[in-house]
Amino acid sequence: MSSQEPARVSVRILEKEYFVACPYEERSALLDSAEYLNKRMREIRDSGKVVGLDRIAVMVALNLAHELMT
Repeated sequence: MSSQEPARVSVRILEKEYFVACPYEERSALLDSAEYLNKRMREIRDSGKVVGLDRIAVMVALNLAHELMT
């Protein structure tokens, strides 16, 4: 496969499968990122304080944005 052709990568986040295109050489980083996101989303979901996939995703996004800004 040429490095110019995007790879189609399957990731699972909270038991849902998503297919994401990325540069072939970045597959491993994408999988690591998805695993990290899944872990963070599970932590929020398992706390029982936030219900609903969209709300969990927003809470994780806000937490990650806060971490990046501090």
